[in-house]
Amino acid sequence: MELIGGRQLRIAAVVKNTFRQAIRDKVLYVLLFFGVLTMASGIIIGPLSLGEAPRISKDLGLAAISIFGTLIAILTGTRLVYEEIEKKTAYLIVPKPIERWQFLLGKYLGLLCVLFLVVLIMSFAFTLHVLVTEGSLHVHLWKAVLLTFFELAVITAIAILFSTIPTPVGSGVFAFALFFLGHVTRDLRALGEISESAVVKLVTNFAYYVLPNLSNFNIRGEVVHNVPVPWSQIVYAITYGLIYTIVALSVSMVIFQRRDF
Repeated sequence: MELIGGRQLRIAAVVKNTFRQAIRDKVLYVLLFFGVLTMASGIIIGPLSLGEAPRISKDLGLAAISIFGTLIAILTGTRLVYEEIEKKTAYLIVPKPIERWQFLLGKYLGLLCVLFLVVLIMSFAFTLHVLVTEGSLHVHLWKAVLLTFFELAVITAIAILFSTIPTPVGSGVFAFALFFLGHVTRDLRALGEISESAVVKLVTNFAYYVLPNLSNFNIRGEVVHNVPVPWSQIVYAITYGLIYTIVALSVSMVIFQRRDF
């Protein structure tokens, strides 16, 4: 029991330090500011949209939470481990001894706490915005926000994975590339199905099953057009996100365990 408690305390120490480190980053506040500003722009654009103000407001709000949350996850996540290693502080900020997987898990959970706070703040602003423009809220909006958070959880795990790469620029590029590909995996698979090339079929199927299928978390179109989203779809997306996150973090831990620094 003491061993388990000791592990939890060490991980909690890393989580706390990572949270403090991330919220001191000026980039976080700049992105958060522009995210809220993007939502507010719907008030200006709405009157020019010929009756489409409610849809534009929802679309802008949900897109802002997703896009700026992703920027924070990648720009912060890909630098977390690298900066600790470069500054030689990786083993100075937590109680000793600490295993590398505990350190990496703490980093992930710390950044996830920051993203939860960011999503909470932006969702509050989004709620106020929708109430002002429509006068009411619908549960489907919160389903979209919930899936956005789990999408960010997957993206954060990917960012942590690439943070084990020696250069933050390279890890950032890879993370953004994977984010983009994650939103077109279904299209890639559809392309492979109509292709006559066996190689193309093989590559597109491989990409579909290996790359993160981030379109699972995107229900903005349904929400904007008031199309009901069943809870079974929400549960499936969350389950998929949890499994992919665990796999990505496990790979990160294996790589980090073998690194020399």
